[in-house]
Formats: sequence, structure tokens, C-alpha cells
Amino acid sequence: MEMLQILIPIAVAHVAVLAAILFGIHRLLQIDTMKAVSRIQQVEAEVRKKEEGIRREIEEHEKEFTKKKAESENALQQQKEASEKEVATLRDQVLGEAKKEGERILSTAKRNEEKLRQQVLQDMEGKAVDYGTQVFKLVFSEKMTDSMNRQFIDELLDALQEVDGSSITVDASDVQFTTSHPMEAEQKARMEKLLQEKFNVQIKVEEKINKELMAGIVFKLGSLEIDGSLLNRFQEAAAEVKKSAGG
Repeated sequence: MEMLQILIPIAVAHVAVLAAILFGIHRLLQIDTMKAVSRIQQVEAEVRKKEEGIRREIEEHEKEFTKKKAESENALQQQKEASEKEVATLRDQVLGEAKKEGERILSTAKRNEEKLRQQVLQDMEGKAVDYGTQVFKLVFSEKMTDSMNRQFIDELLDALQEVDGSSITVDASDVQFTTSHPMEAEQKARMEKLLQEKFNVQIKVEEKINKELMAGIVFKLGSLEIDGSLLNRFQEAAAEVKKSAGG
């Protein structure tokens, strides 16, 4: 009994100590828990703050990206429109130059065609004269051409007789006479007399023979040139036929 009385206060004391220890441990745990919770809340606040900053930064980047994208699309559209305009201008320029070149080529072709046509006509005219000359030589004998030559020269002298020499200046220092056949003495004398009367010049007729004239005479007195040859008649006739044919 006495032992029990002694043990009870000891047990109570142990219980009180244990309770105090447990309370202290609980208190310590409570304080640590509150600190941990506070720390967690602080970390959460920092995380939320960082998240907000990151979100805002993302939004700013998205806005900047959207702005840059819009600017790029606008610049691309402007460049596309400018390129299309430049291409259209270049196309019009190329087409214009091609048209001008085509017109130039066509014009050149027409000029060349006309030039070739004139050349062909000229060649034909020359050949017609050549053929006529050959036919004349084959048909007419030397005696006949000599007679025709006298007639041509007489006709020229008759025409010269009708010329008004007062309006013509003759340089006697530049005189040339060309005939198809030698002139007769009386024809030379008549020519010299007419030149003196018409142009007041003393000239002795010295002819140069050129069978290609076929008949007649060609003479030059300074700036005065007269072609009274059969060859010239053929050439004039060929030109007249060409003109009448629409050439």
C-alpha cells in the first residue's frame, strides 16, 4: 500500500513529463508545419508570379509575332504587287519592242522587196536594151546602120538649129563628140557652124567612135550634154514601156 502510494505520484509525474514532451513535440511539429506551409505558399506565390511573368512575356511575344507576321505578309503582298506590275510593264515593253521590231522587219522587207523589184525591173530594162541592140545588129547591115547614122545626126542638127542659144552657156574647153560611125565632112562643117552661131564658140569637131551607140551622136559642151544616139532611144523606149506597164 505504501509502495503504491509512492508509485502513483511517480507515474503521474512521468505522465506529466510525457505529456509535456508530447506537447512540445506537437508544438514543434506544428511550428515546422506552419513554416513549411508558409514556405510552400511563398514558393507558390513566386511560381505564380513567375508564371504570370512568363505568360505576359509569351503574350508579348505572340503580339510581336502577330505584328511581324502582319508586316511580313503586307510587305510580301506589296512586293508581289510590285513584281506583278513590273512583270506587266516588262511584258508591255517587250511586246512593244517586239511589235516595233516586227514593223521594222516588215518595213525593211517591203523596202527590200521594192528595191529588189526595182532592181529586177532595171535589170530587165537593161536586158531589153541589150536584146534590142543585139536584134538590131543582127537585122540591120553595116550599110543600113551607116545610113541610119547619117539620118540621126541630121535630125540632131535640125533640132540644134531650133535651140535658143542665148539662154545656154557653153564652155568650149570641155568638148566631147562620140558617134557610132565617122561623121561626113558636111555634117562636121554644119555642126561647127551651128555651135558658133548658137553659142558663140569656135570648135573643131573631132569625134570618137563607139559602135555601141549603133547610130547617132553624143556630145558634151561644158554643162550642155545632148544624147542623140539610137542606144539612148532604145533606153528611153524601154523606160516608157516600163512606165506604161505600171512599173
